[in-house]
Amino acid sequence: MSIFKNTAEKIARRILNNLLNKHARRVEFHNMESANHIGILFDTNQIENNCIVSDFYRDLKNQGYKINVAGWYTGTDIPKKPLNTLDFTYFSELDSNWKGIPHTYEISEFFKQKFDILFVLTQSEELPIQYIISLSPAAFKVGAKAKNADYLDFMIELKKNASIKELIQDSISYLSEIKKN
Repeated sequence: MSIFKNTAEKIARRILNNLLNKHARRVEFHNMESANHIGILFDTNQIENNCIVSDFYRDLKNQGYKINVAGWYTGTDIPKKPLNTLDFTYFSELDSNWKGIPHTYEISEFFKQKFDILFVLTQSEELPIQYIISLSPAAFKVGAKAKNADYLDFMIELKKNASIKELIQDSISYLSEIKKN
């Protein structure tokens, strides 16, 4: 990492921490029964993730949930959007300003959504992902126990080298079993 990029990232992380100190968010537990609007944030850098998330999206859509999906990728080639998935948005580091804040219209709209549940299907520590996870107004954030878990409300402990398919299955299983009063 270049000196400029390293310095910019340190400044950006400090800015993020300042924003988090001012960020007021009310956590509200939701299970699969009480949720209506679901967000999915995932990493498209593993090709199979697109298919797995596309299937997850279709399953939830068929159950009547309102769904929005954002996929993170590295490089310049935008991943091929799965068929019949208009609610998918893709973004990369190129779609962020120097502070790591995603600034395209599509990802800004995703970022502002007050999801009942936000499924975080990535353990990426990339700054744009951290901004979205940490500052999202989602009522309940679910994901794998990892370094970015500080921003989650419900963490799933995964086995070493587990796929996002297992994370999805475990998340749905727990959120289906837990009852909301």
